[in-house]
Amino acid sequence: EKESGLRMIRSYQLNLSVLSFASLFVGMFLVYSLVALNAASRRRELSILRSLGAGEETVFRLFLFEGILLGILGWVIAVPLSAGLMPYLLTGVSETVSTLFVRIPAARLRLNPWEVGLSFAVTLAVSTAAAWQPARDAMRVPPVEAMAIAYGGRPKRSAGGLALSGLVCVALVWPLSVIPGHPGFPLPGYGATFLLFLGFALTAPWGLIRLGRHTSGLLRRVGGMPAFLAARYVRDSDLRTAISVGALITAVALYAALVIMIHSFRSSVDLWAHQTVSGDLFVRPRMAELNRYRDMMPPKAVDLIQGPVDGIDAVPYRRIESRRGSDSYLLEAMDAAAFLKHGGFNWVAGHPDMARDALARGEGVVVSEVFGAHSGLSVGDRYQARAGSSRIDLPILGVVRDYRTRGGVVFCDFQALEKTEPPEWSGARFFIRDREADVEALTADLRRRFAECCGDQLEITDGRDLRRAILDIFDETFAVTTVLLLIALLVAALGIATTLTVLVLERTRELNTLLAVGGGKGQIRAMIIWEALLIVLAGQVAGLACGFILSWLLVYVINYHSFGWTFLYRVDWSALGMSLPLIILTALVSAVPAAGQAFREPPSTLLRER
Repeated sequence: EKESGLRMIRSYQLNLSVLSFASLFVGMFLVYSLVALNAASRRRELSILRSLGAGEETVFRLFLFEGILLGILGWVIAVPLSAGLMPYLLTGVSETVSTLFVRIPAARLRLNPWEVGLSFAVTLAVSTAAAWQPARDAMRVPPVEAMAIAYGGRPKRSAGGLALSGLVCVALVWPLSVIPGHPGFPLPGYGATFLLFLGFALTAPWGLIRLGRHTSGLLRRVGGMPAFLAARYVRDSDLRTAISVGALITAVALYAALVIMIHSFRSSVDLWAHQTVSGDLFVRPRMAELNRYRDMMPPKAVDLIQGPVDGIDAVPYRRIESRRGSDSYLLEAMDAAAFLKHGGFNWVAGHPDMARDALARGEGVVVSEVFGAHSGLSVGDRYQARAGSSRIDLPILGVVRDYRTRGGVVFCDFQALEKTEPPEWSGARFFIRDREADVEALTADLRRRFAECCGDQLEITDGRDLRRAILDIFDETFAVTTVLLLIALLVAALGIATTLTVLVLERTRELNTLLAVGGGKGQIRAMIIWEALLIVLAGQVAGLACGFILSWLLVYVINYHSFGWTFLYRVDWSALGMSLPLIILTALVSAVPAAGQAFREPPSTLLRER
C-alpha cells in the first residue's frame, strides 16, 4: 500500500487545506468591511426603523443575517466556479503526487457531499463571526446619533493593550513551533502560524496610531495639507481601519512567505536535479518503478554498460525496495566514486569531504532527510538492514536533501552488497566526459546502441528532459498556490476599498465643511488617496515582516514535519519587489470609490440644520 507515500499525500492535502483556510481568513475581513459599509450608508434608514419601534436586537439580527447571506452568496458562486477550475488543476497535482509521493491516476472530479456540506458549515461560521462585531456596533447607535452623518463620541479601544497582546502572541510563535509534532500533522506549526497572524493583526491599531503621529510633519512638507490631514485621520482611525490593515497584512504575508518558500523549494529542487539526478542519459528496465525495481538489466545491456565507450562514463546502480517497520524506503547502491566524480549531494548534516571519501570506500552510508525523519537515525548512528543475501551494518556518514519522499533513500557503495556474477543492476546513468563535445550526438549514439541490443525492454531517458520534466511538474503544482495568493490579494484590496468608503461616509460632514470653507475637491481626493497610501503602506511593511517569519515556519517547521524535507532558504527579491508597485496601485484603485462617495450631495444639503 505504500503507507509512507499515502501519509505524504495526506500531509500535502492538509497543507493545501490550511492554505485555503488562510485565504478564507482574509475573506472574513471582506465580510466585516461590507457589513460595516452597509451599516454606515444606511444610518438614516436605521434611525427611521428605531424611531418606529425597532429594538437593538432587531438591528443586530438585520446586519448579522446580512453578513450570513453574503457568505452564502459567496459559497453559491464559489462551488460551481471551483468545480470548473478543478479539472485544470487536477492533472498537474496528480502528476506531482505521482512523482514525489506515490503513483496515482488522474481520476475524474467527484464532489464529496460531506465535504460540500462541511464547506457550507464553515462558510456560515466564518460569515457569522465576521458580521458579529459590525452588527453590534450598528445596534448600539441611538436613533438621534444615527440621523447625524457621523458617529460621535464612540469609545476607542485600547490600542496599547491590543498591541501588548499581539506582541505576546508573536513572542509565543518560536516556543510553540519547536514543540515536536505528529509526523505528517505539524499541529504546533499551524498553531504558531495562527498566533503569528493574530499577533500582527492585534498590533495594527497601535501601528496606525504611531504611523499617523510620526509621519504627519514629514507628509505636510511632501504632500501639503491633504497629506497632513490624511496622517491625522489615520492616527485617529477606529478599530475598523486596523481590521482592514490586518486583512492586508495577512494577504501580503501569505504572498511574501509563499514566494520565498516556492523560490527556495524550486532552487533546492533545481540544485538536487543537477547534482543527485545528474547524468546525460538514464537507462533502466521498462516499468521498473511500477515493478519496484525487481527486474534487473538484461545481460546484453550489462555487457554494453561494462564495455568501453569512448568519452562516456557509466555509473550503474542497484535499487532495492526495503522496509523499516511500517515504512518503506529505497536502498540505492552504486559506484559511489564514479558518481561523485560527476554528481553530488546537497548536504544537511555531516562533514561533506570526509563523508564523500568514506562513502566511496564503502565505509558508510548516506541517508536522505525523509529517511532520517521517519527512522529517527542521524549522523553517527548505524544503519542496519538486509538487502537480498547481504547484511549491511554501516555508520551513517551524512544526511542529504532528496525529494523522492516515499520513505526516503539510503545511498551506499556497491562494496556494501555481495558481488554477483553477472552483476545485478537496476539501471545506469551515463556522463559525457568532455563537456565541449557534441553531447546530443554522443547520447543519441548510445541510445541507438541500447535500442538495437534490447529493443523495447528498456526505458531510455535523456537527462535534460528528465530534469526539465521535474521542474515543469513543480511549476504546475504551485499554480494552485498562485491562484490562492491572487484571491487573497484581491480580497484584501476590496477590504481596503470598503473601509475607506466607510470612513468617508462617517466623515461626510467634516469633508463638506472643508469644502464650505474653501477646500477644493481635488484636495479632498488627494487626502483620501494619501490616506489609502498610508493604510496600504502600513499593511505592506507589517505584512512583509510577518511574511518573513511565516516563511521560516513553512521551510523549517511545517514542511519538515509534513514531508520530512527542508530546502535551502532563498529570497526572490525581484518577485517581492514587484509586489510593492502592485500594492500601491491597489491603494490608488481602492481610493476611487471612496472619493466618489464624498461628493454625492452638495455641502449645503449636508450641513443644514436638522
